[in-house]
Amino acid sequence: MRHLLLIPLLSAAVASAQVFPDLKDPDLPALADFRDAMAGRPAPAVEAAAAPAAAPAPAPDIPASFSIYERFFSLFVEKFDLKDPAGRSFGLIEGRFFRLTKSFQFLDAKGDKLAEARARFFALGSTVDVTDPQGRPIGTIKENIFKSLFKVYTSYNILDGQGRVVAESEKVEWLSTQMALRAPDGRVVAEVRRGFKENLFRFTDRWDVTIRDPKAVDPRLVVMIGVYKSSVDNDRRKKASEDGKRRSDDD
Repeated sequence: MRHLLLIPLLSAAVASAQVFPDLKDPDLPALADFRDAMAGRPAPAVEAAAAPAAAPAPAPDIPASFSIYERFFSLFVEKFDLKDPAGRSFGLIEGRFFRLTKSFQFLDAKGDKLAEARARFFALGSTVDVTDPQGRPIGTIKENIFKSLFKVYTSYNILDGQGRVVAESEKVEWLSTQMALRAPDGRVVAEVRRGFKENLFRFTDRWDVTIRDPKAVDPRLVVMIGVYKSSVDNDRRKKASEDGKRRSDDD
């Protein structure tokens, strides 16, 4: 039976040879010739791997303990003075509004920019990117919002320039606001505190900052936490006041 199936195929092959007598097998190069031809060709180009992001400028020398004093709010500008324990000013943080977001510049005593922080979204649960004067990433501050019936609580995740979590805030709030920044290994690497006693007779915020390990988290990120928290709290109070006034007008 198998031989009977091969008969039609052989007949077709004979007929093709008779109809197309000039049809021959294509000339294929010898394997040795093919190898010689390929040996003379240049190697295919390999796309170079993307270069790693440039490291930011080194952090400036910042006192291990210092205070941040918020100035009175002025239109479209927020300012915060940085002072060491002796009361000497060593820097200024100036914030500006840009449509739906904010930008904060960290300036030294001479007015030179040390860092800039820009919020991605001007809303609850914002993310703040901090860069050096050349625009290279220093790190990111991510705000987490927790709402209760009468209160809004916040915590922060601190990421380095490569997006790795280097610290998380552990917030304690009872009359005062205190945030302990803990490294992944559990160590407290910095503390940011808005004390009740220190702010009792003030119209604006004062933050006391202690940096325990400047190598674990860049001090320029720690500085921006208190500033950003004060700015957001001011916005929330302003919005609550406007909402209350609007409801009063509707009544």
